Amino acid sequence: MEERHMRNDLNVTGSRKTTGGHYNRVNIDGMAKLDGDLDCTSLNVNGTLKIYGALYTESVTVNGMAKVEGELQTTSLDVNGTLGVHGPARAETTTVNGMCTINGPLVSSRVRVDGMTTINGALATPELTVNGKCNVRGRVDSERIDIGGMATIDGDVQGETISVQGNLKVGGLLNADTVEIRLYTSSSAREVGGERIDIRRRERSGLWKALGLGGAPSFRAELIEGDEIMLEDTEADTVRGTRVHIGRGCNIRLVEYSGDLSVDPEARIGRVEQI
Repeated sequence: MEERHMRNDLNVTGSRKTTGGHYNRVNIDGMAKLDGDLDCTSLNVNGTLKIYGALYTESVTVNGMAKVEGELQTTSLDVNGTLGVHGPARAETTTVNGMCTINGPLVSSRVRVDGMTTINGALATPELTVNGKCNVRGRVDSERIDIGGMATIDGDVQGETISVQGNLKVGGLLNADTVEIRLYTSSSAREVGGERIDIRRRERSGLWKALGLGGAPSFRAELIEGDEIMLEDTEADTVRGTRVHIGRGCNIRLVEYSGDLSVDPEARIGRVEQI
C-alpha cells in the first residue's frame, strides 16, 4: 500500500482514452476509457469512466457513471451514481445510495443498500442492511440481516438474526436463530427454519401505505419449522414446532407440535398432530 502513494496522480477533466496502470489518486471529472487493469490508491468518478480490465484500489467513490469489465477489489466502495462490475467484487465496506450491478459474487464485511443493487451471484457479508431495493441471484450468508426496503433473493438465506420491516422474497430456505418479520406487504420464502420465528402483521404506514406497494400484508411458505413459532396472516403447507401459536389470518394445511399449541379463532387449520 505504501508504494501506491509514491505514484503519479491521474486527473481527467475532458475526454481521454489511455491505458490502465498504476497510479496514486485517480479523479475522473470528464469522460475516460482505460484499456487495462487500474491499480490506484483512490478512485473518484464524477463523470464517466469505463475500465477494460480489473480495478484494485483502497477506495472507490462513484458519483457519476462507472463500468468495470473485470473484477473489483477495494477497501471502501461508495456508490452514489451508477456502477456496473462485470466480475466478482470484494470490499471491506459497501454503501449504495445510487445504482449498482455486480455480475459475480460480492464479499464484504458490511453492505448497506439505500439505493438499488443487483448481485448476479452470491453475497457473503456479516452485516446486511437494505432500506432500498436489493436483488441477489444466489445465496446470502450473513450474521445480521435488516430489511427495511425490498429484497429478492433467489437462493438460500443463512443468518443468525433476520429482521424484516419491509418486503422479502426468498426462493430457497430462510434460516436463522431468530427470524422476525413484520408484515407490511406480501412476503414469502420456500421454507423457514429457526429457533424463534415471529411473523406478525403491522399496519401499513408511510410509503407502503401511500403508494400501495408490495400487496396486502401476508406471508407464504411451504414449510415453517422451529422451536418457538408465532404466526399471523401466514399461509403454509406445514408448520412444525415445539411451542406454536397460530394467529389471526393464518391458513395452515398441517400443524405438528410437540409442546404447546394455541390457535386464534380467526385462523384456519386443516389438520393438527401432536408429535
